[in-house]
Amino acid sequence: MNPRPVVFAAAMLLSFAVPCRAQVTMSWELELHGGGGFVNDPALDGTANLPAQGSPFTTTVGTTSRTTPSWYFGDGAALLNQVIARVGAGASIIPLDSVLRTSMISVPSGGSTGFRLSRAISRRFSAEVTFDYNFARWQLNAPVLAAVEASRASFVSAFNGLIATGPHEKAAVTSSSGNVDRRGHQTFTTGALILNFKTTGKLVPYATVGAGVNVNAADTPSVSLAGTYQFQSLGFYPVSEHDTVSAQSFVENKWVAVAGGGLKYFLSRRWGVRVDVRTYVGRRTVATSVSASPTTLTSSPTPGATATVTMPAVQFSNNLTVGPSSLAMPAVSNFRTFNGAGTQNAVNVTGGVIVRF
Repeated sequence: MNPRPVVFAAAMLLSFAVPCRAQVTMSWELELHGGGGFVNDPALDGTANLPAQGSPFTTTVGTTSRTTPSWYFGDGAALLNQVIARVGAGASIIPLDSVLRTSMISVPSGGSTGFRLSRAISRRFSAEVTFDYNFARWQLNAPVLAAVEASRASFVSAFNGLIATGPHEKAAVTSSSGNVDRRGHQTFTTGALILNFKTTGKLVPYATVGAGVNVNAADTPSVSLAGTYQFQSLGFYPVSEHDTVSAQSFVENKWVAVAGGGLKYFLSRRWGVRVDVRTYVGRRTVATSVSASPTTLTSSPTPGATATVTMPAVQFSNNLTVGPSSLAMPAVSNFRTFNGAGTQNAVNVTGGVIVRF
C-alpha cells in the first residue's frame, strides 16, 4: 500500500490552518522522539491449500506412481510415507504441512524512533503528521523452527530405510536446512487531529485520533530445506536426486486507526518536551508461499529405473527414456499455501523534544 495518500492528506490538513492566521496565533511544532512498545500477534483466520497431486504413471515393474515436486510436504510426503509403510521400511518423513498452513512469523516488542510535524488550527486543535519506525524485526516462530528441523532429520532416516529395502548399494543420504531469520521492520505513517485539554500554561495534556498506513519494510524471514539421496541400483546404474524447498510468510501493508494522548511541557516559547502513548489498530494480512525445484542426475551410458512393488509405488530413474522419476518437474514457484488476517494492535510509548517555529 502506498503511504503517499496519507502524507498528502496530512499536508492538506496542516495547510488548512493558513486562513485562520487573522484569528489565532499560528505555530508549527516539530518533534523528534524515541521509545518503544509492543505489537500483538493476532489470531489469524484464513484458508490453507497445498499443491494438487501430480500426474500418475506406470512404473517399470507395472505398479502405479505419480510425480511430485518434493518429498518434504504435501502429496509427496504422503506418497513416500504410504510406500514406507507398505515395505516396512520403518521411519517416515515428517512433512512441512503444518508450517505451510499458517503464518511462520511474528514481531516481538522493540524500540522505535520517529518524528511529528504539527500546526495549530486553533487554540484547542492542531493537525499533525507522524512517522514511526519500529526497530523490532520479524522472526520465525519457535514451532516453525522445530517443525523444519524435524522434517530435515526425518528425510535422512526415511530414505536410508527405504533404500535399504531394495537391491541398492553405496547409498548416501543428506538433508540440510537454512533459515533466514530476523528481517524486515514495520513503519507507521499517520495523520491525526490533536485536541488540547488546556490552551494556556506550560503543561498541556492532549488527546489524539487519526488514521494512516502500516508498511512492512524489507523482506521477511524464510526457511529452506535441501535433501539429496544417491545409490547404485542392482550394482551398476546410478541414481542421484536432489529435493529443494523454500517457504516464506510475508505481510501486506494495511490501513490503521490511531488513538492516544499525552503531555507536553514547554520550557520556553520555542522549546518543550513530550510524553506520548499511541495505539495503532488495523488488520494484519499474512500469506505463506512455498517453492520447490527437484533435479535428477541423468545418465546415458547406464540408464535405468527402479521402483517399489507397492501400490502406490515410488520410482527412481536416471533417464526419461527408461521411465520418469516420482520426484520430477514441473517445479512449484511461490504457491500460496496460506492466506489469513487478524486484528493487530501496536502500542507505542515515546518521549521527545519539541521545537516551535
